[in-house]
Amino acid sequence: MSSLSRRADPIRLIATRLGQGELKQLTNEPTVSEALRVSIHYHEEDAPNSVATLRRGHGDDCQLQVVYDKVPKPVKFEFEVALDTYRELMKAIRQAKFDTLDDEENLPYFGVDMWLIERVAGSFYHDIVLCPTSARGHHRELVLAIKELLPQSVRKGAG
Repeated sequence: MSSLSRRADPIRLIATRLGQGELKQLTNEPTVSEALRVSIHYHEEDAPNSVATLRRGHGDDCQLQVVYDKVPKPVKFEFEVALDTYRELMKAIRQAKFDTLDDEENLPYFGVDMWLIERVAGSFYHDIVLCPTSARGHHRELVLAIKELLPQSVRKGAG
């Protein structure tokens, strides 16, 4: 498992390079109670890597920011997310047992797209790495929930 946990680090660096900071630090902000991030590394250069961060504030405030790693500078998009959609996504994530899930097993080292999914709430933090095309079981449930409920977070390209 230790070799897999290190696999998250290069994908996590995408967010750092794009100026997004560490997800763990977001809940230190007084306006953020919970956050979910999907960082995507594409193995081919047909699409820019991306980082999508969903922030849940207090009350009904839910914001999604998607940043694409475009040259010469990153391209950012902001979206409002309905509270009901946010709740449905969190329910799907709980049903997929995200908070106790390990990285997808037997991930190839090269030649596949990789997702790093992170969630933080208060002092709780958890992340997993998976390949969206080979994910099975609970990992596949996560991929399907994110694609259905937060499609703009996993859309290729930057328009």
